[in-house]
Amino acid sequence: MKRMFWMSLAALVVLTCGAALSAGAAEPLKIGIISPVSGNYGDHGALERGGMEMALKDLGGKILDRPVEFIIADSETNPDSAARRVRSLIEKDGVKILMGAVNSSVGMAVGAIAAERNVLYLCTNGNSDELSSSKAVRNMFRIAPSMASLGRAAGTYAINNLGKKWFFMTHDYSWGHSGTRWARDVLKKNNGTEVGEVKFPMGTRDFSAQLLQVRNSDAEVLMITCAGFDNVALMKQLAEYRIHDKMKVVYTLQEFCDIYPLQPQEHRGYYATEVSWDESDKTKAASKKFSEMFPKAAAPVIDNGNYNGYVAVMALAEAAKKAGTADDVEKLITALEGLEITNNLRDKPTYVDPRTHQFLSKVVMVEGNPAGTGTNIWKLIQTYDATQFDMTQEENPIDLRKK
Repeated sequence: MKRMFWMSLAALVVLTCGAALSAGAAEPLKIGIISPVSGNYGDHGALERGGMEMALKDLGGKILDRPVEFIIADSETNPDSAARRVRSLIEKDGVKILMGAVNSSVGMAVGAIAAERNVLYLCTNGNSDELSSSKAVRNMFRIAPSMASLGRAAGTYAINNLGKKWFFMTHDYSWGHSGTRWARDVLKKNNGTEVGEVKFPMGTRDFSAQLLQVRNSDAEVLMITCAGFDNVALMKQLAEYRIHDKMKVVYTLQEFCDIYPLQPQEHRGYYATEVSWDESDKTKAASKKFSEMFPKAAAPVIDNGNYNGYVAVMALAEAAKKAGTADDVEKLITALEGLEITNNLRDKPTYVDPRTHQFLSKVVMVEGNPAGTGTNIWKLIQTYDATQFDMTQEENPIDLRKK
């Protein structure tokens, strides 16, 4: 798999953006980036950091005329390692703003510390339900769509177009459970039939036992929630076991970077995703810019990871402008609540729900294109407004404004 080598694989890396500081220059704004440099989501982490770098370049390297200093800490896709390094960012580096995560369990750990230490945390790429419900805290905002939005979008497309007898494959941790939960919700409400489920832990690379169960079922749809290097292995084996010939394969969330290194015959399936690089002239132009900045990226286009990293930095810049400060945490939180982020590469602003701190934009359904070459490996087939499927107030009664 292609990787980004735009930074060292050290546990802590400092990147200062903008012109070098001179006497009397504004004090740099330090932003701690807790992101996987290694582990199952290493490529995803590199993408989100690249998106942040691109956004900062578009801002001229500054927020409120202050040069920005990114301090990168490797989460190792491990909540304990992430928590330890976040504490160091706060205590030793004086960081008041955090971004990143990818893995939802890491996001929850970082969110808890953000609340404890009263710093602002923009969780870029975690999708689990808990991040905007049971584990939500006032100091944390979630950029990526919830799995309610993604899972119900995937389920709605599948139930309307592909079949009503489903088998589930679930990454066995909070994010995977969330994806299956909401797809299953659609199946039940539409009188569909569940014919089985297999759960598998992170780090699974051999899916032969699970796929034999799938192949021996009479499912019309295989609904999958899996990501990272595990998912690359799974997609190869889906083709090897000819699962696509027996049923339709649907993902509650798919990453372009997971599909990009595969062989053409492995580009089969229907995928819910957070952004498609070719959905507009803006995303096409941003993809060209990103590939020029990071020619060795795992995805040479706008993908979920770099898109959410980009939006996180733009959201901070717009909130800082509204609040008149880049490091007063309370004022930034208030500014973010209800904010409409216009610099989001889309035709409509991203809205920040003031109650749940969930960023709301689009969910895109795409279909894999085995005949495609280069970056033309899927085609857009349906776009949903994320608010259509996000958790309702009845499903998630939390109100962070009252905390």
